[in-house]
Amino acid sequence: MADAKCPLCGCRRFYVKHPDDVYDIYEFECRDGEVCFDAEMDLENCPEINDGTETFCNACAWHDKFRTIR
Repeated sequence: MADAKCPLCGCRRFYVKHPDDVYDIYEFECRDGEVCFDAEMDLENCPEINDGTETFCNACAWHDKFRTIR
């Protein structure tokens, strides 16, 4: 399976917002269908990402449910 990319601009970096604090974001890539958070992120504090999670492109205005980039 190829790495996920934004359907608009082709960027391979995404982020999700923390469910309790919309200003707290978590950047990741999706490699071979797996969410890969940045190395410096504390994985215990990262939110769970599922098919219905609102996901944002890190380079353009695209956003949709996570299932659209898998």
